[in-house]
Amino acid sequence: MLPPIPQKYKDAERWSFGDNEAQANDLAQKVIAGIKTATCANLDDEGEPEVGEVFVVVDGRNHPVCAVKLTEVKQVPFDLVTEEHAFAEGEGDRTLASWRKEQQRFFEEYDMFAPDMPLLLMKFTLVETF
Repeated sequence: MLPPIPQKYKDAERWSFGDNEAQANDLAQKVIAGIKTATCANLDDEGEPEVGEVFVVVDGRNHPVCAVKLTEVKQVPFDLVTEEHAFAEGEGDRTLASWRKEQQRFFEEYDMFAPDMPLLLMKFTLVETF
C-alpha cells in the first residue's frame, strides 16, 4: 500500500511527467534521484506558476511520489532552449538534440508545435518523498 499524501500537500496541483505510464514512472523516479530537476510546458490560459509554489509529482497511476518546489520559471521560445535546460530535464540522453526531438514529438501530437512556440521553463527542487 502506498503512503498517504501528507495533509499539507492535499490542495497542491499534481504533475505527471511524460505521456505514458512507463515514462511517468521513470521520470518520477528521476526526480527522486535528483536527475530530473526541470521541466517545460506550453503557455496556456491557466496562468504561469510562480517560484516557491509546491507541486506533487505523481507516477503513471496517479499515485503521489514526492513534492517539488519551483525555484525558477521563465518564458523561452522552443528554438532558444539551452543545452543546460535539456540536461536538467533528465530525459533521454540528456542532450539538446534529444530533448528537441522528444518535445517536438510531444507537442506535435497535440497540434501545438511551432519552432518559436513560447515555453515555460521551470526548475525545481525536491522537497519531500512519500
